Amino acid sequence: MTLKAASPALPCLLVASLLLPLASCLSETAAASPDAAAQAIQAVISEYEDTVRANTMKIIEAKTEEEKNKYRATVPSAEPCAKKVLELVRKHADQLGSAVGVAWLVRSATAFPEGQVGLQMLGTTHAAMPGIASAVKTLEYYPYEVGAPILQAVRSKNPNLPEKAAATYALGMQHVRRFEAATDPKAAEEDKAKAVQYLQEVSGKYAQVSIEGFPIADQAGRTMFELVNLSVGSTCPEIEGKDVEGAPIKLSDHRGQHVVLLFWGGWCHACHDTLPQANEFAAQMAGKKVTVLGINSDVPEEARKAYETYKVNFRNWSDGTTSGPITSMFNLRSFPTLYLIDPAGKILLKNTNFQAIRAHLDNL
Repeated sequence: MTLKAASPALPCLLVASLLLPLASCLSETAAASPDAAAQAIQAVISEYEDTVRANTMKIIEAKTEEEKNKYRATVPSAEPCAKKVLELVRKHADQLGSAVGVAWLVRSATAFPEGQVGLQMLGTTHAAMPGIASAVKTLEYYPYEVGAPILQAVRSKNPNLPEKAAATYALGMQHVRRFEAATDPKAAEEDKAKAVQYLQEVSGKYAQVSIEGFPIADQAGRTMFELVNLSVGSTCPEIEGKDVEGAPIKLSDHRGQHVVLLFWGGWCHACHDTLPQANEFAAQMAGKKVTVLGINSDVPEEARKAYETYKVNFRNWSDGTTSGPITSMFNLRSFPTLYLIDPAGKILLKNTNFQAIRAHLDNL
């Protein structure tokens, strides 16, 4: 069976994750266990990544769009590197250092046959090895039928805390996504229960484990809060803060109205398509018991520029960053994100769009 990587329809990934250096694709244990296999594999990866960085700098430094496009067309393919890495992994398959290569193949080369082989190795020959935690965690984004068997294999075979924590967390997130996508209420509740079970295990057993610098129990805790308090049918938590000029805004001040919450930022390219829709919707709903409220994730200076550039006609909390207090409470995984809240404060729609919001309101 050919394993295929997930292509989640996330409109805009959080900037923090987009700016992780290419070197983060390497396993955490690569530096801790610099055996001959790890050194040889890392040398191949570093050579490829250095070439990518050099090309990226040419794009950044280019003076004209024509020059930028010239260098964009010459971005090195990962395929030659993937072939070399897989060859070295196979040559040193019995050495711990080969985990460096498997982790890189899973994180950076699943579009190529070599990456598919890396996925198979992650769940078989390398399932018990240290140094694969970061790659294991990425399986939360894979289709359930692809990711779950590999994650279960790592959970049962790997004795190392980071790997067990990563597999348990990723399984929990797999069930979160199944819960959110479920159309059958019984199936939804089953997936929600399994998600909570795995995430509680992460919080209880792996509180000291960090993956790529982030405490995994903190991530699990935020997701459990989301499941309980931010699922469709839940009463939306109070949002209290200030706009960019310091004026207070409270969600509860809008009880008795339908409220559309829009999480966005001027830095987010996908948001640029949503903002005109939000402005149009807000204008059309003026005078009705429907309001649009934004949660802006720019620093204040950039927020003011974005309001002017996109002619924003609705009020916004100023959250200041993609990890601001409101964005963090909502455990946001992508931008833009839309919620529809009913007049009593209950969540009607989540991770939605203006077309669905209009349809829902039209049916009332």
